[in-house]
Amino acid sequence: MRLRLPVIAAALAAAAFGAAPARATTVWAVGDGASTAVEDDQLAGYLQAQPMDKFLYLGDVYESGTAGELATNYETSFGRLKAKTAPTPGNHEWGRHTEGYDPYWGPGVMQPDGGHYYSFDLAGWHFISLNSEEPSGSGTAQLAWLRSDLARYPGTCTIAFWHRPRFAAGPQYNTPATAYIWSALQGHAVAVVSGHTHNYERLFPVRGLTQFVVGTGGWEQSSPDGQDPRLAASAGLVVGALRLDIGLGGGSYQFLTDENERLDAGTLDCVPHTPTPGRVHVLRPKNRARYRSLRVIRGRAVNARRIRLRLVRRNGKRCAAYDGKRFRGAACSTGRSFPILGTVSWRASVPGLRPGAYRLTVLERALDNTLATRTVRFTIVKRRG
Repeated sequence: MRLRLPVIAAALAAAAFGAAPARATTVWAVGDGASTAVEDDQLAGYLQAQPMDKFLYLGDVYESGTAGELATNYETSFGRLKAKTAPTPGNHEWGRHTEGYDPYWGPGVMQPDGGHYYSFDLAGWHFISLNSEEPSGSGTAQLAWLRSDLARYPGTCTIAFWHRPRFAAGPQYNTPATAYIWSALQGHAVAVVSGHTHNYERLFPVRGLTQFVVGTGGWEQSSPDGQDPRLAASAGLVVGALRLDIGLGGGSYQFLTDENERLDAGTLDCVPHTPTPGRVHVLRPKNRARYRSLRVIRGRAVNARRIRLRLVRRNGKRCAAYDGKRFRGAACSTGRSFPILGTVSWRASVPGLRPGAYRLTVLERALDNTLATRTVRFTIVKRRG
């Protein structure tokens, strides 16, 4: 069974992600695939042909993650992506991790004391690999390390990943043992990516954290509980991977099958870990300029997440403010504004403006959530004759 999902149009996703660089950094994530079956090989071949800067393997090399199985099951499929891979251990390889996982991945994915968790930075984002197979509750070394790691990153452009999901709609459902690390991430990250449940799920955010479950690497695909009210989107009996295109202050996500069928898509907004103040410029109208007609307002901005305009017309002691469709009576000091599309280059059409004095204020909400403004005044004069 496959659940077909409402997909956000690519144009809308691109518009919402307009603040990011033209070339985003691409990260893929999937788990639960490396086995003797052919589906993991097909998915690995598909991923190898895609743009990729990093690959998150979410755990499980079947059946026991031995050195031999890593050589015959993982290396022959997802192993071709090893140079770009950031792994996390799954329950299937954990019992024999000293024999398989540890020598295969090396010390770079472990702490000096042996803890199997680590972090790295990529394209302005912070990624944290945690271990659902090691203790992570109150007083544990993993939780203390996580809190210390998060303290160095003041923004929310962080994604954590581990094997057993904190929340899922089935068949493995929830993992209460990860509750402490979930709580520690709240306010510091925007998404958690896990495997273990052999289907695709995106759950509604819980205190700012979106849970993705991507156990769709090819082994024994399952179906989620489609009636679970926490589900924002899901797909069962599919082989595919989560694609993240990330940049400064935001990103987009897609779930794609190994046949390049998109079953879910959307965007992620976050606050950068370094200051990214906004700067806004008005190209038209010019300050103090006089026009006989003006139908388009336009300009440029730097580090913008959203832009709103406030356009006020004054005639004597009376004022009116434009709401995006028409002018309505308002106090001359009104705070009324309207949203526009575009961030780097922005523009808005306005109706034929009546003669009068106008005040235009551009309000830019920057990537770091600070506010930048620019105000210009201009006049529409009566046409002669």
